[in-house]
Amino acid sequence: MEAEVKTIENKENVKNSACGCGSGGCGSHSGQKGSPEINPDLPERFQLLKEGDRVVEFGSGTGKDCISAATVVGTTGKVIGIDKSEQNITLSRAVLDSSKVSNVEFRLGDIENAPLPDEFADVIYSTCVFNLQTNKQKVADEMYRVCNHNGYVCVSDFVIINDIPEALRKEASAIAGCIAGAEKVDAFMDYFRKTGFTQGGVVEVNKVKLPEELLGKYLSEEMIANYNDINSDEGIFSVVLVVEKPETCSAETCCHNPDKHKN
Repeated sequence: MEAEVKTIENKENVKNSACGCGSGGCGSHSGQKGSPEINPDLPERFQLLKEGDRVVEFGSGTGKDCISAATVVGTTGKVIGIDKSEQNITLSRAVLDSSKVSNVEFRLGDIENAPLPDEFADVIYSTCVFNLQTNKQKVADEMYRVCNHNGYVCVSDFVIINDIPEALRKEASAIAGCIAGAEKVDAFMDYFRKTGFTQGGVVEVNKVKLPEELLGKYLSEEMIANYNDINSDEGIFSVVLVVEKPETCSAETCCHNPDKHKN
């Protein structure tokens, strides 16, 4: 399969690489053309949404993002948050009960086997959750299965371009747990290429700023300077990936292909 999912090779131009979007997203799913009106009160990733969308968050945590998304999709839309933590689901439902939102549902479940039917969602979100998964390919496959044709998946997480010291990675993961699972950007992109997404790419790149005292434990002064230089490929990067499910699936990428999840 020849995928058109773009990489992060040119960080200066990467914000224009996916679906013709900037970091605010597309707004062209489900047949809608052009860009939606930007709402400055919402996170940039929610600019993907439009009224009436069905939205799913993989790893919904305490549910605040789901409730925010629900205000965009309106009463004709639906938002479902999935999380494997019973405590998070309980907290989410408590927050929901105290809100005025009625179009959100929280489900206890594993995102490697999402409790949703095929082709359910117009947009799927995942924020700092993908890197924590044991089987990332299975999660990407589930995103593909649950996503509608011409729908979008938006994943925010950490990547690296060059190797970093494992001791630094381990200590940095205490600051942000998903740094522990950060892989090289090509490996990160490959999960989505392999499962069937053929359009899109990284729409936002930010270099992670780590404390100087932490870097000083593991790096030379020259390397510390490189880690702090936004134009250097050294260090850890926070990225936002937006990919689109094609209008039709191939035999290889079909959700019902019994060999799809095999290595």
